[in-house]
Amino acid sequence: MQLFAAYLRLDKGLSERTIEAYLSDLKILSQESGKQAENLTEEDLQSALARWREQNLSSASIHRKISTVRSLFLFLRQSNPELKDPTARLELKARKRPLPKTLSREKMLAIIEGPDVKTPVGLRDRAILELLYACGLRVSELTGLRRSDLRLEEDQIRVRGKGGKERIVPVGKSAKNWLENYLAGAYLELNLGLEAEEVFLAGTKPPRPLTRQEVWELVKKYGRQAGVGRISPHYFRHSFATHLLEGGMNLRSVQTLLGHQDISTTQIYTHVEEQRLVEAHKKFHPRK
Repeated sequence: MQLFAAYLRLDKGLSERTIEAYLSDLKILSQESGKQAENLTEEDLQSALARWREQNLSSASIHRKISTVRSLFLFLRQSNPELKDPTARLELKARKRPLPKTLSREKMLAIIEGPDVKTPVGLRDRAILELLYACGLRVSELTGLRRSDLRLEEDQIRVRGKGGKERIVPVGKSAKNWLENYLAGAYLELNLGLEAEEVFLAGTKPPRPLTRQEVWELVKKYGRQAGVGRISPHYFRHSFATHLLEGGMNLRSVQTLLGHQDISTTQIYTHVEEQRLVEAHKKFHPRK
């Protein structure tokens, strides 16, 4: 499985966490079938499907497990094209994707304006919230942001996404102003001696970057403070995409900004475009 793991890492650009999940799925399938994963047959997978459904496994979990096997055989067929893919004829129920959880512009503004910007940590938090919403960043992309990634004179930042893939994301005026204010003052206080290259720091000595968990906690804190309730950083990413589509941006452009490799991932937001079509029909069709 080492070669398969290397393929997932280098060719597919998957994260270590995703690779671990793939290998774990294959190990369990091997144990249950009594076969090596590369020897699995269509009958083995049919049996596994029946078992998973009896266990009331979610559609998403089942699709992930089958996708794992499909990826393995895609890899194996590179050196052995005659090898049969046991997933080729499997019939799976259509996967229902939940609608993304978003916030209104008003609620988003209430959260973003929550930090006390008279303190270094508050100014840092304001810059974080502004950037999450302005750029639709994943938490890992935010915490990994370095000074060398900032191109504020061009109103841009460079982001390292899943699998180390880089993309350039525009930064709006408000987010840029708060980020510049943070860098000019609070950042220097939090980063004594400029020991850390990362942009968002925890305020410890010696300086260290914020962790993903710490960003989650500060987002939840300002959500409660604004009376919005329990939220996560992904609300900012979903709201970013949804509000862009509501404003008229096309799905392909949103895909690029989010760093989605496949347009099907971005299509969870198609409910926005569908609603826009309904409204346009009502407005322009002569038989309203």
